[in-house]
Amino acid sequence: MNSPDTVRMLALLLHNQSLRDQLRSCPATFITTQGLSEEAAQVIASLDCDQLDRQAEALLSKRRFQVAQLIPQTWHSLGSSASEQFQNYAEQTTWPETHQKHERDALRFCQYLQQQRIPGYLKSEHNWLNFHLHKHWFRIHWVTDLIIDQQRFSGIQVFSRNPSGAPLKRVFFLWRVNVVP
Repeated sequence: MNSPDTVRMLALLLHNQSLRDQLRSCPATFITTQGLSEEAAQVIASLDCDQLDRQAEALLSKRRFQVAQLIPQTWHSLGSSASEQFQNYAEQTTWPETHQKHERDALRFCQYLQQQRIPGYLKSEHNWLNFHLHKHWFRIHWVTDLIIDQQRFSGIQVFSRNPSGAPLKRVFFLWRVNVVP
């Protein structure tokens, strides 16, 4: 049976390339540095690092796909840097452990993009995801990054819920924003 120490370390290894590189370069030093129990040390020492890398990439790919589905305009707006930005974000966090893990992952990725001031971040999509997850009943936002027919507009987002609690979105765009390439 795997100890909590073993499970925790495997989870860390699966989401952190730097830790996998340390394990690959010198397993004994890695095990000592991490202060693992004897049981955990035996499990970690027996790992095939190439297989661990493949598993980590498969998990990251699943996370990336799910997030891209939830924030498609932001993902598109990030362009060719989307996967790289998600990799950077994923290295700093773990996959949320809730029934809404994909939505929470997308929300935290938006927060990461916002904090890092990454070009391509869309506050309008972040607002909608935040409203949807936090079960608010009514919100109004002024935004300058509404994407309508692949054009950018300034406008107002109005979010509410119907009597059964389903989220509703209304957007009033006011003028087109000229985006400088």
